[in-house]
Amino acid sequence: MRIEEVLSLLRGWRKDFDVYLVGGVVRDNLLYGKEHRIEDVDVVLVGDLTTLKLFAKKLTYYGFILKKYSKFGTMELEFSGANWDVALTRKEYYKFPGALPEVEFVPNLLEDSKRRDFTVNALYHDGEKVLDFHGGLEHLKEKLLVPLASFSDDPTRALRGVRYHHKLSFRYSESFCREVGSASRYIANVSPQRIINELRIASKLPAKVLLGAVKDAMRFSLLYPILKAPANLPSGAYLGRPNPYRWVILLSPFLKENLPLTKEERSILLSPEDLPPIRDIRTAHVFLHRWPDLRILNFMTWEASLREREILKHYIKLRKHLTFHLLPYNIRERDIRKILKKFGFEDIPKECMKRDVPVKERGRLKLECEAALLEMISGSNQVE
Repeated sequence: MRIEEVLSLLRGWRKDFDVYLVGGVVRDNLLYGKEHRIEDVDVVLVGDLTTLKLFAKKLTYYGFILKKYSKFGTMELEFSGANWDVALTRKEYYKFPGALPEVEFVPNLLEDSKRRDFTVNALYHDGEKVLDFHGGLEHLKEKLLVPLASFSDDPTRALRGVRYHHKLSFRYSESFCREVGSASRYIANVSPQRIINELRIASKLPAKVLLGAVKDAMRFSLLYPILKAPANLPSGAYLGRPNPYRWVILLSPFLKENLPLTKEERSILLSPEDLPPIRDIRTAHVFLHRWPDLRILNFMTWEASLREREILKHYIKLRKHLTFHLLPYNIRERDIRKILKKFGFEDIPKECMKRDVPVKERGRLKLECEAALLEMISGSNQVE
């Protein structure tokens, strides 16, 4: 969704509600222009829980999908391919460093702005102009990360800072470097879930951003709650395409047990089995066909030899093409010919020609057929 479309919606809402854009969407509008496409939109609403309910009713009437509504004055919605977070303007109080905040709703943008992590994220937009209470516009021009709310209250603000540093190519300010010591001091009070959530966000960004963010997070001692031992980044990491779970690859040998990981993240962590050497693409498929891509990338990063890494890089690119029906035979033949045609081949491997197959042998036949296809197309120059 383009920022200009978001601003157009905002101007319509403001006829009935005292509502503003805030944070990344405003920052990126100034950095990249109104044509820039965004996936996440933060909105603040001045009012109380009744106002929030009325606003939710208006949004859902116009096609927004309500995903989550909280009595703490927030809601999450989805619309036009973007995620929308709406929150009532508020103050936040922390019982101790690293605690989750208690909130007080206040009808005041200035008070709401004081809880923002950085001055460049404390910019508001009313549909016509930007509202700046803390010099964020100047810091945006200087590409400078200046903390606003305390890192000791919420140490994850420092984790967001290292992500912005690498994503936006912003510089750490002197105040950031002073504050980050407080973050490392109190990060132990933060739940592993919150640390992991920040890493998942970084994982959806380019590999260079993820690598830089994890490197700085370790340099600033911000990953203590999830590590059982000091971590060393691998000299060569294989991360694949942006994905919220690939952060695990960088830290897998050092992660604590019983972390709140998803099924996908746990599948990456499975210990390598007793594998024979991966000498060619056929043996790679025979032994790794059940492994998800990220688990293979983890194996490549930490366990595989240089020769195996080259084979496996090729294997991951090729195996996505292996989609065909095993039965009936005429459909199998059609599907396989389509695969081979992409790579300039016509003859079907003999392993794929069997017609009458007992039920108990079908799995083995499919594996043999896939391995034969991989072996045939692996030398093609049509591989993407």
